[in-house]
Amino acid sequence: MTIWLLNWEEKVSVFLKKYSKDVLIGFITGLLTYFMMISLNLVNDVDGIWHLSNFIAGDWEISLGRGLLRYADRARFGIVSVPFNSILTILLIAITNTIISTKFCFTNKVYKLLFFTVMIANPIVCYSLSYSYTSVNYGLAYLFSVLSYCCINCNAKRKTVMAEITIATCFFAVSMALYQAYICVTCVLIIITIMKMLIEKQKTKKTLQYAATGLSVFVLGGLLYFLITKVLLFRAGVEMASYKGAASANPVSMLKALPEALKQCYMQFSDFILKQKTLSKLEFINIILICLGVVYLVAALIQFIKLLKHHIFSAIIFWAMIILLPVASCAVLLLAVGSSMTVLMSMGIILCIVILGIIVPTEEKAGFWISRMYILLLAVFAWFQLSAVTNDQLALKEGKTATITLTENIVSELYSEGYLNDVLNVKYN
Repeated sequence: MTIWLLNWEEKVSVFLKKYSKDVLIGFITGLLTYFMMISLNLVNDVDGIWHLSNFIAGDWEISLGRGLLRYADRARFGIVSVPFNSILTILLIAITNTIISTKFCFTNKVYKLLFFTVMIANPIVCYSLSYSYTSVNYGLAYLFSVLSYCCINCNAKRKTVMAEITIATCFFAVSMALYQAYICVTCVLIIITIMKMLIEKQKTKKTLQYAATGLSVFVLGGLLYFLITKVLLFRAGVEMASYKGAASANPVSMLKALPEALKQCYMQFSDFILKQKTLSKLEFINIILICLGVVYLVAALIQFIKLLKHHIFSAIIFWAMIILLPVASCAVLLLAVGSSMTVLMSMGIILCIVILGIIVPTEEKAGFWISRMYILLLAVFAWFQLSAVTNDQLALKEGKTATITLTENIVSELYSEGYLNDVLNVKYN
């Protein structure tokens, strides 16, 4: 990774030449999906009432533990061009999704297309774009969370291991300081990679080293984040807000509340799958998600039996990773006990649902039918996501129309009652 930093221009150039088609597909998919939002300016600019042409995060964002938002805004000179912000965010997400697909070497073109579709066309991204002032920062948090994962190299030499961990830790802390929820993405990718290494029958020692490195990055990155937050709070002269339990979050309180936090992770994950509290309450999609869960369990049992024949300890580790997946998907809840998953916090769950498909076997006859069933269910889930995002944009459009109509009626009523005179001009958007 140290060599990568020294030759980053060359590496970026090679990446764009090799994977520019994937980036373009993800980018165009995002633009087509959110064309209504971008063209009609359907965003939440300070509760949808006022619009400012520039914005730099202040003390409130720092008090939430998102101290780097201010500096990310300054890097763009505080300029808020809503369409450009949305386009830039979509581009960042498309690049990040491409990095994930390259790391896992997706060979099935249909699965790859569904992965790009679900990861760009989902309510989490739609909600992110609606917050125009911070949408780019959400995109950056997603990117840095994946870059942190990329730095955890299972093939790193002893001389470079510490450098890899240091860089991964920094990326992890930066992602948290932009928006804490994207640590779920890093955790899910690490867990899935461990499972992939076990399925490929890599040496157990190598797998455990990778797991230890990932855990080190999580712990050290969290500590670095708390240090950065304390410094920025002191510099700004503010204290942590009580919002979402931020004020009570520290390493000691996290350890004490770990059992309750773990319980909360499983409850929130099950609520997402069984009740769809986070995104919608449509019963049919619950059935699809439950069917996907059954497919994953069958695939996991097949892989587990194979590993039992090969190496019992590897099989135990594999099943432990399956059990830990809900915790990884909701890892942000480990920061502050008592908080709950919101739409913006759910990217880890969406990623888990899509990328877990790598454990589905394809070589034997049973695996062939399981993989086809998985692709079919994922296609239905992708269609639901597209429909949900379109519906959300229509709701934003109707809300904007209703606000304008209501304002017109109020002004008209005030004028007819004589409360306004001809000299006074009332402007609204």
